[in-house]
Amino acid sequence: MKRLRASVAALVICTCACSSATIYRRDAPDLEATIVGGNSKYLYVETEDGRVVQIERSKITDIDHPGNGEAVVGGLWVATWSLLVGMLAELSGNMNDRNGALVTAFAVGILPGAIPLVHGIVTWHQSTSAADEMAMQLPVRRPDGTAILGTLTVPMADGATLLQAQ
Repeated sequence: MKRLRASVAALVICTCACSSATIYRRDAPDLEATIVGGNSKYLYVETEDGRVVQIERSKITDIDHPGNGEAVVGGLWVATWSLLVGMLAELSGNMNDRNGALVTAFAVGILPGAIPLVHGIVTWHQSTSAADEMAMQLPVRRPDGTAILGTLTVPMADGATLLQAQ
């Protein structure tokens, strides 16, 4: 029972994993940020301190999108428990025992694995969709929470550009 609790706890921690992408750039350090938009020339990201920056796509060498590892762990969890449920169903001779085993295995195994599986797929899809070259221009948030579409770009030393409201 302790192992099961530890496994479920690890799965919950995995579900709460980061939602930022790692952007690998030429001539600049790697950047951990949430991808919020892009166009054919730039990728727009929100950094951990809340700033929105644009990075030229030509300077990006690779992007590690969030969610893919979480989806794999959840998928393996679901697959393992599905096999276990199938074996329990085959081994149970009594129909009442079989139904009880199936319900327990579903509640304890399959359902907790489905949560990170679905969350990981959704997170990965949101990140890859935001990074798509056909994504729309990013709305910039003002400190009061309102958003505008116009932007003024300010070059930064690391090759990124800070977006500020007009």
